[in-house]
Amino acid sequence: MKRTVVLMASPRLQSNTDLLANKVMEGIRATGSPDDVIEKVDLVELQDYVCCACGRCRAAGECLQFPQVTEKLEMIKKADGIVIATPVWWLAPSSYLKIFMDHWGAFLRPDYTSRIAGKRAVIVACCGNPTENLAEKVCDDLVKILSFLGIKTVGSLSVKGVADYAAIAGDTQSLDSAFQLGEALYTR
Repeated sequence: MKRTVVLMASPRLQSNTDLLANKVMEGIRATGSPDDVIEKVDLVELQDYVCCACGRCRAAGECLQFPQVTEKLEMIKKADGIVIATPVWWLAPSSYLKIFMDHWGAFLRPDYTSRIAGKRAVIVACCGNPTENLAEKVCDDLVKILSFLGIKTVGSLSVKGVADYAAIAGDTQSLDSAFQLGEALYTR
């Protein structure tokens, strides 16, 4: 049995980011077994829990300020794989993802070694810019962060030119690529 956590970082359901995340999930299901578990976390729900940089999380292995955050961190600790899905906001992942990632100090021991090394991940990001793929930079940055935690990024998908709500629905190539990323999460 494989357990996957999907971090959905868009505030809009059925947005371009959400549609890509759903396609990745379909790909995971297509290659998995019936007892696999896929849990989708809506990071908008955590927007009020901003890290206060107390630093106690590294020793504790959890956020001591917000049990709601610790619950989501525990989901990642128990997972075999992670899917990160984010829109691009000002050359970076959405604030919802960043707020959650600021709590990832709990994944580090006091000596800065990772508590979650060995997991696998895929990343999808999209931006509205029709000429420059700003999502590519976001994916590259997230790969570096995951690598620091000892997580292998199996692949990423960066899509440009999807400014309109649900515009990705007409982009069969990107949707197919997202599905293939899901298939690859545990097979590549």
